[in-house]
Amino acid sequence: MTLPLFQDDNLKPVITVLTDYPRDDLASDEVRQALITACALEKLDCFSIDVGAIPGMNTIVAGFKTAQLALNSQMGVGHVFLTNCAPRKNIISARSKGEGVWIGMLPNGVAVLTVASGYALAPFADMIQSGYIRFFESKIPDEGSQFRSRDYFPAAAAHLAAFLRDRVAETGAEEVAKIVEKGEAASLLDGFDLLGKAVDTDAVTGLPKGTVWYIDNFGNIKLNLVHETLLSFHEVGTNMVIGVGDSVANAVIGSAGFSQGEGILALTRGSSGWTDDKGQDIRFTEIFLRGSSAAQILRDAQPGVQLFAVSKDDLTRAQQMLRDSGLQYIGAHDLYNLYMMSEARLLEMFAHYGLIKDGFDNRPLKKRLDDGSLASYLQQQDKGRNAA
Repeated sequence: MTLPLFQDDNLKPVITVLTDYPRDDLASDEVRQALITACALEKLDCFSIDVGAIPGMNTIVAGFKTAQLALNSQMGVGHVFLTNCAPRKNIISARSKGEGVWIGMLPNGVAVLTVASGYALAPFADMIQSGYIRFFESKIPDEGSQFRSRDYFPAAAAHLAAFLRDRVAETGAEEVAKIVEKGEAASLLDGFDLLGKAVDTDAVTGLPKGTVWYIDNFGNIKLNLVHETLLSFHEVGTNMVIGVGDSVANAVIGSAGFSQGEGILALTRGSSGWTDDKGQDIRFTEIFLRGSSAAQILRDAQPGVQLFAVSKDDLTRAQQMLRDSGLQYIGAHDLYNLYMMSEARLLEMFAHYGLIKDGFDNRPLKKRLDDGSLASYLQQQDKGRNAA
């Protein structure tokens, strides 16, 4: 393994800032200016300083963009991410106290400073819980300024980059590369003066599988469901019904990319993903409409919203079985006329009663269909919930 940012006997950092300000907003300009000043004060010779954008207060997109960029970075040690997306829902006084900043070192040597807000760390949850990635609390101030991303965070990012520059100079680039290769990259943070105690492995919560992580500029909907997992539920070519909110659409299971023709909504292996804690190269399912926008079809799909889907055949069987049962109500769901009940709401009901798991796994539903127990199962579950 090499350190691409180690040039002419000097580590030349790359600092990537992701904030929930538009690139043309004054706040973005102020953050960049503060970061350049901080780098100058640390006497850093940087390859690059970039300030990117996240939709306002959207911690789900913040986490996904950070993970996608940082886990796939080939720059290694010296690449420092600073992600700030903090709705500050915990403000209770004039001190403007916000969420704390956590510091982590990824297995590839990339360092991440992120405000521990909402779901900003959700993509890392499994890897943190397994111990594959370690994050630490920090001593970066979490109060005293309404504009922490300008007043505190740039200096902290530059300070970390300078610390890593000095660590490589002291330890030697070859030895640092060996440390990363052995899976001990987190040890490179030892001695950093802003580092606090290690974060508990259960301190980060992930999102339910089948949840939207990101919708790109072309309207492709990126889910947090590994595509090979989806293919373990449904074969390529299976016709599916997808529901989210009041939106419903027919789609076809695809293998990868452009595996379906133009005009066909496809559940396909997308371009986003990374190497997981088992060393596997994973790619996530993407809802893709060649030649158009999937998001225009599934209008209620938004980052953080879980989608539900079943095969078209199983949904038809379920509808017929419920009609034949004569059931009128399950909980608040009126089944008297299933033609009038939204398919999206029917899928939501099935998920509520455990017949769809992880958004797309309808094997529990199929079991009840095959043994003819769907109606009785729903009645039992409904009675159990009412009794509780």
